[in-house]
Amino acid sequence: MSCPPTIYYSGMFSQKYFAEKCPPVRLNANTNGFETQLRFKNIQMKYLSVPTVIANSNPSAPLSGIIEFTTDIPSRAVIRVANTSRAWEFSSSEGWRRQHRIPLVGIHSGERCTVTVRSEDQAGGHLENATPLSFTGVMLPSDIPPIEVTVCIPEKREPGLILFNIRPSPAAEHLGDFGLIAAVDQVGEMVWIYRTDEAIGDVRCLKNGNILYVSDGRITEINLLGDTIREWYAVERWLGKTPPKGAIGVPTGMFHHAAIELPSGNLLACSMEIREVEEFPATEDDLEGGTETAKVVGDVLVEFAPDGRVVNEYRLLDLLDPRRVCYGSRAGYWVHRGFPDTCDWSHVNGLSYDAANDQIIASVRHQDCMISINRENGDLEWILGDPGNWNEPWSNKLLKPSDGLQWQFHQHDCSVTTSGTIMCFDNGNHRALPFDKKMNEADCYSRVVEFSVDIENRSVEQIWSRGRKEDGTYSTYQSGALRLPETGNTFINYGGVCTLDGLPSGQINKGHCQARLIEVTAGSTGEVVFELRVNDTSAKGPIALSSFRAEHYPGFVIACN
Repeated sequence: MSCPPTIYYSGMFSQKYFAEKCPPVRLNANTNGFETQLRFKNIQMKYLSVPTVIANSNPSAPLSGIIEFTTDIPSRAVIRVANTSRAWEFSSSEGWRRQHRIPLVGIHSGERCTVTVRSEDQAGGHLENATPLSFTGVMLPSDIPPIEVTVCIPEKREPGLILFNIRPSPAAEHLGDFGLIAAVDQVGEMVWIYRTDEAIGDVRCLKNGNILYVSDGRITEINLLGDTIREWYAVERWLGKTPPKGAIGVPTGMFHHAAIELPSGNLLACSMEIREVEEFPATEDDLEGGTETAKVVGDVLVEFAPDGRVVNEYRLLDLLDPRRVCYGSRAGYWVHRGFPDTCDWSHVNGLSYDAANDQIIASVRHQDCMISINRENGDLEWILGDPGNWNEPWSNKLLKPSDGLQWQFHQHDCSVTTSGTIMCFDNGNHRALPFDKKMNEADCYSRVVEFSVDIENRSVEQIWSRGRKEDGTYSTYQSGALRLPETGNTFINYGGVCTLDGLPSGQINKGHCQARLIEVTAGSTGEVVFELRVNDTSAKGPIALSSFRAEHYPGFVIACN
């Protein structure tokens, strides 16, 4: 086996290392000054342990397989998986190393596949197992919540996996807590799950191929084998308690709802603080209700480095009007989490990053708006939402709407699309601000809406919406939407579809709850090409279930043989 005539050295390994393993014939500097072109004589890579594939022993991720092998010099792997009807190929995301432990994901329950492992060294040489390995997909556990795919048109769907979480609705929390992340592939089969004993919030894919999720006071990074790679905890949430073993403390109040990875590798997460605010409205429903001094919970957006060092903080009680209330601003969300007599004034539930403008976009549910914050200096750039009840100087930050724009209410899951537009899931609770009359619950509706923001002219245009006419589903809480990169399809997660006595309801602590996840093609009348329902209809007593949001996991492109 011989090296190709030329490889490129990009600084990951030293020239001394290459010289020892394979003496150079010629050394030339590239014109750009960043790469060096090297030529080598033959190099022989050997297996110290040949590739094997086994079922994952970690019960947190029981559907994964594990490919393991060791080479005598650093290598990386390209894996091909095939059966009689389909095949796919992926590269290991773990970088150059001698010992490999690679997750095998994508095989259906009971499906028998062959696995070919191609090990490549950094000089371009490679080894490949002469006889493909064999692996049979592990059967789906019988105790996971009921999940039913009712529509799937694979050829019109986005390649890759869709990750979504399942958790008990507040109406079922008394039955015990659990968390589940599930992954469904392009043909609608569940191919991966992750189980834990607490409710999971936001789920995000990291650049390194791992998965980030948020739970009560913690942010956890796992791989596809369910192994915890890194974990961070909010120091103030764990005062007087033993923090998670091996976790990194971040000096902040609380982790909740959302966390995202920034291009720098830092994390941006939702935290909180409590302040006593004088002259805070004593009611949301009565103009003559008076004021009081209230314990107000305000969100803090905290950017921190992987070592736990806080880089930036953005305190919403300093950025927005602390005395402005919307329906929900006096809710007891934080009371149920151990902070008595508090008002849930802001309730940030989604984060995104606008790289083109270096701005943070936050969904502020209990202010019925999305806001943009300058990441570098912390200034409030704009407010996107109903202009009612905003006073100066905050009213000067409002975006002026174009004709036909319909404001969002109690939204979730803001995101910046590849075209630079802003998308969110408009839950549609009440569709009013204090002290206007609320919309009847039976008439409320949810939708996905996409806005184009003109920063220079401080204006906003509604360019796409889908919901009431097309899907007719009211999801009172949680939920999300994302624009998919390859097809332009939109994935929509109606994550908290609550009913009381069979009628649409905004009362999440009563009645039944289910989730409906769909993928629709581009355009104003997009076709539903995928639909999945999470709905327990057990006659013994159905469990109310919800789904916080969904996430696209790229890289699993499946081609028919």
